[in-house]
Amino acid sequence: MAYERAIFTTELHRITNVIHGIIAPHAKREPTDEWVRLVLEQLGGAKATLEVLTRMER
Repeated sequence: MAYERAIFTTELHRITNVIHGIIAPHAKREPTDEWVRLVLEQLGGAKATLEVLTRMER
């Protein structure tokens, strides 16, 4: 279970970095861009799932 949790943690960091480093600045420049809103919603859902998985106990 520790290996899987480490993988989830790594992916959580990657998604968080993409959201904050790439998608959020784009959303700031183009707040009405439908594509960027969809990406933020989808990645936000994936991020929430990974956060739960990294906190799960056995």
